[in-house]
Amino acid sequence: MEAAAQTKLRDPYIFTKADDFFKDIDGPSSGVSQPATISYQESDQLLSDGKNNPACSHGRIFRFNDGSLLLIQFMRPRVWRIRFSPWNKNGFDFTDYNTRTIIQDTLSLLISTLDAVEGINWAVELVQDPRYLIIQSVLNPHEHHRKVELQLWIQKDPFQITAVRVLESLAPAEKLPEPQSFDEATISTLSLATAKGAQSAVIWKTRPRGLRYRGDATVLTVEKSITADFMAFGEQGGKNLFKKKTYMNYFNFDNMRYQNVYGQGPLDDREPLYHSEPFWIEVDSQPGYRSQTATFVDNYSHICLDIGMKEQDTIRMATRFNSFNCIIVAGDSIQQIIQIYTSIVGKPSLKPRYVLGNHQGCYGYDNQNMVINAVEEYRKYNFPLDGMHIDVDMQDDYRTFTIDKRQLHFPDPIGMFKTLREKGIKCSTNITPYINCLPNSSYTTLNEGLEKGYFIKDKRDLDPSAPHAHEQRYLQFGTGRTYFTAPIYNKPDYFEEDTYDFSQTFNSNQPFHGGVYYGWGNGHPGHYPNLNNKDVRVWWGKQYKALFEAGLDFVWQDMTSPCIAEQYGDMKSLPFRLLLDSDGWSGDPNGLAQKKAIEIWSLYSYNLHKATHHGLNNLSTLSPALKWRENRRNFIIGRGSFVGSHRFAGLWTGDNSSTWDFLNISVAQVLALGMSGITISGQDVGGFEFIDSEHDFCSPELMIRWYCAYSLLPWFRNHYTRVRYWADGPRQGQMRKDGKLFQEPYAYQQHYEANQHRYQGNEAMVYRAVLPICRYYIRLRYSLMQLMYDAMFENMITGLPIARGMVITDDIDRSLFSEDYMVRNDLLVAPALQPEIKRRTRKVYLPYPDSWFPMNLRPDDQLGAALAVSVNGGSKIEYGCLISDQDSQLPFITPMYIREGAIIPKIQVRDYVPDPSLTKQDPNPITLHVYPGKNNLYNMYLDDGISRESAPSTHVPNVGLKTGIPKNMKGLGDPKAADKFCQVEIQQKTTKVASDDGTVSYTRSVTIRSPWNGFGDLSGQIGRTYTIVFWHEQSTMLDSIVVSSSNNAVSSNTDIGRRATIATLPISQAHSPQGVTIHLTHSVYG
Repeated sequence: MEAAAQTKLRDPYIFTKADDFFKDIDGPSSGVSQPATISYQESDQLLSDGKNNPACSHGRIFRFNDGSLLLIQFMRPRVWRIRFSPWNKNGFDFTDYNTRTIIQDTLSLLISTLDAVEGINWAVELVQDPRYLIIQSVLNPHEHHRKVELQLWIQKDPFQITAVRVLESLAPAEKLPEPQSFDEATISTLSLATAKGAQSAVIWKTRPRGLRYRGDATVLTVEKSITADFMAFGEQGGKNLFKKKTYMNYFNFDNMRYQNVYGQGPLDDREPLYHSEPFWIEVDSQPGYRSQTATFVDNYSHICLDIGMKEQDTIRMATRFNSFNCIIVAGDSIQQIIQIYTSIVGKPSLKPRYVLGNHQGCYGYDNQNMVINAVEEYRKYNFPLDGMHIDVDMQDDYRTFTIDKRQLHFPDPIGMFKTLREKGIKCSTNITPYINCLPNSSYTTLNEGLEKGYFIKDKRDLDPSAPHAHEQRYLQFGTGRTYFTAPIYNKPDYFEEDTYDFSQTFNSNQPFHGGVYYGWGNGHPGHYPNLNNKDVRVWWGKQYKALFEAGLDFVWQDMTSPCIAEQYGDMKSLPFRLLLDSDGWSGDPNGLAQKKAIEIWSLYSYNLHKATHHGLNNLSTLSPALKWRENRRNFIIGRGSFVGSHRFAGLWTGDNSSTWDFLNISVAQVLALGMSGITISGQDVGGFEFIDSEHDFCSPELMIRWYCAYSLLPWFRNHYTRVRYWADGPRQGQMRKDGKLFQEPYAYQQHYEANQHRYQGNEAMVYRAVLPICRYYIRLRYSLMQLMYDAMFENMITGLPIARGMVITDDIDRSLFSEDYMVRNDLLVAPALQPEIKRRTRKVYLPYPDSWFPMNLRPDDQLGAALAVSVNGGSKIEYGCLISDQDSQLPFITPMYIREGAIIPKIQVRDYVPDPSLTKQDPNPITLHVYPGKNNLYNMYLDDGISRESAPSTHVPNVGLKTGIPKNMKGLGDPKAADKFCQVEIQQKTTKVASDDGTVSYTRSVTIRSPWNGFGDLSGQIGRTYTIVFWHEQSTMLDSIVVSSSNNAVSSNTDIGRRATIATLPISQAHSPQGVTIHLTHSVYG
């Protein structure tokens, strides 16, 4: 290895693999400090002027024996934060400021805001003991019903933190037997005296002397129960949702195919990926009790985790640069954990309804005819489609914010966007934080940026061992191989050579010279906007004006790190020692000092999403042509950032490829991201990159399984790279870029019809099956759009995801450690993620103790199939879900089950999601499918699907668990929120009556009412009539059914063949506070 590379490896400001970092810090001569004891001094709680430090209003500062300081704060009654910096020597070195990740600038403001909207009063108390320093959160501290919520026992010698709170025992899972007689005297006689088991318990603790530090790096070691499992961890690749033993790296990296650092591929947990979400939940550490804890490490640099690697009973978390900030959340359930956590890091604003639709993207749709043709083909083959994502192909020579208007490219973008909008299609385009720096008098973004000094400057904190330009080396990784680039002589292999002289720009305080490289000679050098500066963020937001005037509707934010050709920076991004503005601590005047890029690595991408979000929300002020967008919800789909960016954008998980391994991890990724509050996330369906063994297209079997698996996940975008040839210019006819031939599902049918002589038997059948199966599951998605939208609407309030791991919805059952998912609460999806050659059935576990019905809803049938026999919860089913091109098998390609008592809204399938700005559709009536079994309550939310004023403001639906739920959205939600929605509450209650002759009858009462209607008349959206389908089990005596209601407008009939009773009622009467109640009474056989 050359001397310059060896010098680079010795530089402390370099990425180090987590396993190497921990090995080094555990070494005998590592120079690590490990405080032994801790004490408390009143003087440490004061500012330099003698006033109380606001950072201590809900916490205290403690002093270690080596003089370093530790700040422990309660952020909420069940949330505490541990802050440590080896450089803080005085108590006033700690401030009240939060990082940008937190929703308010200071902890004081966060607490006062959340206390006001949640309606709680609490304080923090310090109790001193000869052995312990105890700080505790106390609800209603000055009232007779005061309650100590959580205690932190800080042992003085040796130092150790132990968290204690009162835990309730879990409710018994098994249902109790029910008497056949329901008179009050009998019930009273059988009544048992019960009491909830509750006792104090240790829920979390550090190891004795569990904090260590060296230089800028800090390590905290926490004990873990031998029964505990860990889940979430953001988008980090890996085979399982739950992790027991691994290293992990959080460091944003353009890691194409998830294989570059370790070389093992997407099943390896250790790979650093595009997005950093260092949040995880510890489950089952207290078997038998309602207790979960979650941890979030709030640091924009490199975070390393050691989960049970050095010691099986510990988890170690390390921040390699900057101060250490760790937030721990305690809750009774995972649902409560998510609600509390997202109250701190924020919940997304309400997304447009079309986001939940079917989207298509392609790097290779390089002219407007290809774009329009793809949409027309989808319509021809009866696929609903809402989104079209046009890649950098649309740009004028890789100039961000421009359109190539030459013939054979995009000569009429306004006409193209208008044509697509008339077909219901909303378009995005690829926007990267890169500005092509080739001189061009008409490129206003470049020229303005240069004139105003808005680009990142090439100013570096030089390594004393390598201060000269010729000594610079950039660290790179490729398929497990470590290598270096030398910017003094390495340059991208552009078609048009980059002739800049690195020695002239290096550390010159001129705009930093980087560039994008897309392979095959494509790309150009460029500059990067200084998005860590507020003025630049405002300017950046204004750059979208021309694109949206042309007809763009939302933004695809790509290359967010920012991603840079490897010849220009470290790990395909900025040089580690490049100095950047830093506003990572909101409002902190001391936080504005420049820092090395590696120290605030993920802050840039966070500010990119923030700048775009605010820019889109203010577009209407820039142009009369955009005034119509003033009240319109905007959307960004971004590639990677840090916790908190979900407030601004959805997340797609980077450049995957068409492999079963990527499909295998893809569902777990979405479920894990959902647990940390990210509403919209997902992989590129079908895979972006080709693989050598299947170069021309994703295999048809894999394509089918991907469509089925993602059919009810929140983000659905088929996105791939396509082979293209130069359309004009000196290279006309030559290959411009390699890629696949196609990936649209209809193209498989076209390919088969043109080449059917090549395919025989089962292989031919699978090709024929792609079109009908993919179409069926997309149409199923659209028929259940209201179900998904209701979950997305409630996410603003509860933080709960649309697609939920069953550990969220069924916390009584402790065996739910799988990648199956629930859509909201009652629809279970168990996708097959393996090729049939490996497994011909899918093992499905149904949560205990409820009963489950095989999915009987069909996309293009208002009713559906008769209910099959229910399956008891706790059962494991070997489900035959073989691929078939026969229509009769389509509903069974993916196992789906509906919970007893479920209420599922269903609508007609339309080509696209309605929008007041698009071609008007006929009203789409809602059919409410009500299933037999336990009592249930379902909340449905109706609005126009696009207006910002639809979001809750003063009226917040009373949903979710109490803790962490706001009573109003003052200071939290969209400033344009105006409660313009209709909340519809559908409730089913079932009573059972036994007669003297032993026969049993059931009465199912369904009430539909509207506790809030801020929208008004919805007949234009959903018509004037609700249809309610009462599904019946096979034991129901259909000829005994009697339907009654005090509302004379209710009508009903029973479909004997489908064993369903269909009732209709006027929406106008249901949308009232009292609503309409329908009673259905029936007897049962046996």
